Order: sequence, then C-alpha cells, then structure tokens
Amino acid sequence: MELAYYYDMAGNAVMKKILDQDFFKRLGPIVREARSVGFDKEGFLLYIKARDDLVEEARKLLKDTPARLLEGDEAESVINAFREEQESAEAGMGTLFG
Repeated sequence: MELAYYYDMAGNAVMKKILDQDFFKRLGPIVREARSVGFDKEGFLLYIKARDDLVEEARKLLKDTPARLLEGDEAESVINAFREEQESAEAGMGTLFG
C-alpha cells in the first residue's frame, strides 16, 4: 500500500522528530521538498510504501501531526512521481551492476 502526505515548512521540525522514531526509521519513508516532485506548494511530501498493516499504523501515528494525507488526483500524481523516481534509480543501478 502507498500513501502520500504533505506538510508545510512550519511543520518541518515537528515532523522531523516524529520521523526519527524507531517505527518510521524501520518503515523507511521518503521525504522530498514538494516543488522538487512537481507539487505546487512550499513544504514537504512524505511517501510511504509498505505492507497494509504497517501503512495503517503509520496513518494512526500521523493522524494528529502537521502532515495532511493527500487523496484523489493529488495523491495519485505525487505517488506516481515517487514511483518514477524509484524506477529511475533502479534503472541506474542496473546499468552499473547489470
């Protein structure tokens, strides 16, 4: 399962503390500046890809934080941007070691 969240610059310090918890360290979410992934806002995007039970736990832990769950077309375009980034990285590793 995949989820995408957005939080603004004001929420960055709080989110850094939350994402520094052991659960999130093991989960390995990806954080990028929103504009670097084509999102038209100042702030950060958080991408989570994991088993359904872990994603649900992350959703609970992020419920009362500055992070806002993205839904619909907005979520789809952000998730696709993260997927493309991962595929490009994997393709690059393939050419190095393939």
